[in-house]
Amino acid sequence: MTATDNARVAAITTGLDRLKRSLRVGGRTTAPYDHPEPRWETRFVQNLSGRRPTTTRLADFGYRDHELPGRPGLPDDLAMAGPVRLLNDDGARALRDICRALKPRAVRDDHGVPHRLRDVESLSPFVHAMVRDAVFLDTVSRLVGVPLVPHPLRDAGVQTYYYGPPAPSEARTGAAWHLDGMNYVFTMTLSDRADHDGGAHLYFKGHPDDFDAHREDITRRGPAHPRVHKAPFLHVGDTMFTRGSRVYHAVTPVTRGERVTLAVSLFCPLLGGQDENRFWHSAPDDGLLRTLRNWNRLRRAVHRPAHYCRREEIPIVPLSGVFPRQEG
Repeated sequence: MTATDNARVAAITTGLDRLKRSLRVGGRTTAPYDHPEPRWETRFVQNLSGRRPTTTRLADFGYRDHELPGRPGLPDDLAMAGPVRLLNDDGARALRDICRALKPRAVRDDHGVPHRLRDVESLSPFVHAMVRDAVFLDTVSRLVGVPLVPHPLRDAGVQTYYYGPPAPSEARTGAAWHLDGMNYVFTMTLSDRADHDGGAHLYFKGHPDDFDAHREDITRRGPAHPRVHKAPFLHVGDTMFTRGSRVYHAVTPVTRGERVTLAVSLFCPLLGGQDENRFWHSAPDDGLLRTLRNWNRLRRAVHRPAHYCRREEIPIVPLSGVFPRQEG
């Protein structure tokens, strides 16, 4: 994305325009979904025992001790981890086919990003069961080091993104540099690297203050900047964990083929008060009324986490051990 693209995206997601967008509720989907999905099975979860994914901590991104999240006895300072495979080959292929079938429901977004589909969990029984499976939740919880459950902001919890070359009359589409509202984001590629040109997932290895101070140069140089790195997505199912609310990231335009990704954002009920979402982060996408319902669900989860999990029939899994800390 160019500096102009980033400026345009910033303009439509800040200030008065956010209010205008919140009052204008557009279509959320464009077609019915009738794909004959396979039944979710726990066997689809990949066993990560004994595997040591590459991890980096927030301190490696320039965060100081007083800025680190967590609480005494429950540190929460992981910045990135992966790539890992959360699903085995059968599970990844099934999820790929589901997300391909969901594409006709995706809508064009005006943030300078591609077609996007929010609240995938409500459309796909497979995805709904996956993010509530006790073994899946245990796996991602051990990876991050804190217990995780599906996010109360249901619309933003599971989303699909479809990146492809623009039509002749369209500008190039990627994802501009940004921070998420979500703390625990698992981005899974559902395309092999050979399926597309472009579509690199970039991240800035540095503090957001450093990015903001040099935004124009970083945006202009992109992957050529010494502090900009590419996430090593290669095959269907490759997954990266990112502390989305603390790590600036972007996606370069796709010039050939298609890149499909699934973003699963989760919630730590023991650290709910540190959730970094803001009301106006979601309202431009979902409208005021829908955001109010989601926001009330989040507030209940923050103040009464056990009640929230019981009501949603979500297992809070005890951590059966976390991966050893590994730098680099």
